[in-house]
Amino acid sequence: MSNPLGELVKALEKLSFKPSDVRIYSLLLERGGIRVSEIARELDLSARFVRDRLKVLLKRGFVRREIVEKGWVGYIYSAEKTREGFEGIQILDFG
Repeated sequence: MSNPLGELVKALEKLSFKPSDVRIYSLLLERGGIRVSEIARELDLSARFVRDRLKVLLKRGFVRREIVEKGWVGYIYSAEKTREGFEGIQILDFG
């Protein structure tokens, strides 16, 4: 029986993801649509560190952000469920 999360982690490591990037990306896949402060709290990381890592993930095309206005103006982040970043690596079907 395959372990999709384990396969994802291995694929991300092959793409030179840092362990924190794997944690952030996995959380975004699981929860999606969350703010930096929520990611930081959930993973026990500083908000500044999370912002820095999200910039890298955005640039590499693994994460997208949307501006939100709900009594506050800010960004929410979600994982991109695309195969583009995984080119040449056989893993999950993102459906």
